[in-house]
Amino acid sequence: MKITRVTSHVLQYDLPEELGYSQQFYAKRSAHLVEVETDAGITGWGECFGPGNVALANKGIVEKVIQPMILGDDALDRDVIWHKVYNLLRDHGQKGMPLQALSGVDIALWDIAGKVAGLPLHKLIGGLIEGRSRSMAMA
Repeated sequence: MKITRVTSHVLQYDLPEELGYSQQFYAKRSAHLVEVETDAGITGWGECFGPGNVALANKGIVEKVIQPMILGDDALDRDVIWHKVYNLLRDHGQKGMPLQALSGVDIALWDIAGKVAGLPLHKLIGGLIEGRSRSMAMA
């Protein structure tokens, strides 16, 4: 199952008032969704962290840098793809925007794996810890 396209969708809207925290203020709410398409017709969706205009920079990294690296790769080879992209980008930073962009692609590949296996992601990554969610809700 080959990767045929990787598309970024940056969603933004103006906030009624600025949102701030200790580092910065934002006038817009942003979300960056990554869509990975395959030749089998299965599409995976992921999300990149990146508030404000950082989402626009991550869009460029996803579509102009990462997409050419992984087109034609097997979408089920998540680990191979992650290490390939990480190793090719690590000279440009081992954190920040390159890793934020890679995380969106990685999540989309996990989504594809879950769809192919017919399983929820928690089953693919080790299973649900019984009682955990109940105990966390009571805390």
